[in-house]
Amino acid sequence: MDSDRTPPRPRRRPPAWLTTAILPAVVGAAVALGVTSVVDVAGDDGGTTTVIREVAASGGGPDGPVAPPAPSGAPGTGARTGAQPSVAAVYRQVAPSVVRVESGDGIGGRLGTGFVIDRRGHVLTNAHVIQSGSARARVVFGDGSERDAQVLGRDEDIDLAVLRVDDLPSSARVAPLGSVRNLTVGDAVIAIGNPLGFDQTVTSGIVSALKRPIRSPNDTTIQNVVQTDAAINQGNSGGPLLDARGRVVGINSQIATESGGNDGIGFAVPIDTVRPVAESIIATGRAQHAWMGIQGVPMLPEVQEANDLQGVRGVMVVEADERGPARAAGLRGATSGTGPTDTPRGGDVIVGVDGRPVEDMADVSLAVTSRRVGDRLTVTVLRDGARRDVTITLGDRPGGTG
Repeated sequence: MDSDRTPPRPRRRPPAWLTTAILPAVVGAAVALGVTSVVDVAGDDGGTTTVIREVAASGGGPDGPVAPPAPSGAPGTGARTGAQPSVAAVYRQVAPSVVRVESGDGIGGRLGTGFVIDRRGHVLTNAHVIQSGSARARVVFGDGSERDAQVLGRDEDIDLAVLRVDDLPSSARVAPLGSVRNLTVGDAVIAIGNPLGFDQTVTSGIVSALKRPIRSPNDTTIQNVVQTDAAINQGNSGGPLLDARGRVVGINSQIATESGGNDGIGFAVPIDTVRPVAESIIATGRAQHAWMGIQGVPMLPEVQEANDLQGVRGVMVVEADERGPARAAGLRGATSGTGPTDTPRGGDVIVGVDGRPVEDMADVSLAVTSRRVGDRLTVTVLRDGARRDVTITLGDRPGGTG
């Protein structure tokens, strides 16, 4: 943000209200900079410890509405594809799409990060960066220019907010979108954001784990989250996590920490899940979540043995919700063993979705949540020893919950 100053001066200082909130944020309070959605108060000294509650997996062109992903045939990331752009090159490419987002005033004000997804001025950030009920937010671009932004919608289920800036500065770029499907553990990733109010900060690391579940601000499970050791602190919320080619693979949303700062464990909500919800907010003003309506368990050895399906990988359908598209399409739940500690028997076994093999419920969840309401999925199931394809038209998740 030095480009509009002559001679160069230090980067833009945090607003006065942020300065008063820096101390509690540093020790883990998610008041002004809120990166994490779960804060447990512990100890007599009033200090806080930020923790992430892990939960068991459960069912559940730049002018377009959202920046298009890289071509499906594009190489993946990490060492698998040989030479990759340097962190500096990725930063130069993507930093002009990354913005500072400010919401509210005073001690309750919030500061985070966002990124531009199209030339119409749509910006994505976290829901917890935007104060509940706020219709406007302030967006600061990398060249120092500031804009008033309309809040089109907030979705706490996946911790997403969509903003719109009416007049993008000429320096702004559109961030290219990728997919978590192209990631493997150990791949290089890069984060750009405004940690602790330090604008346009870049950090790098690796994918530490995939398919992590976390809890959203309203306690909804978010599946297929990317865990990274790239430094993420308060203020990074809503910023992009990028693969080695500079494609957005997730929105940095939470940290697990005992100190209140980065301890090397950050979490990014997959862009695959974010994109269709953002598109629905832009198109209709309402968040829609594609839903199939099943509960299932992976084919662990005890499930294989109980069903005489040794060696079969996939997900057994324990229950098909009577309201859901899966039930309407004919998917069958287990005939026995449906209790929380029982071993299910007799249900359809999902072995593939749209031609992709399925290993666990996270795979099923990604296949569903990366699609729009009304899209059709071809689900391959094993039933009575035979494979069959079932076409399911995805519905809108009832009640806005999992």
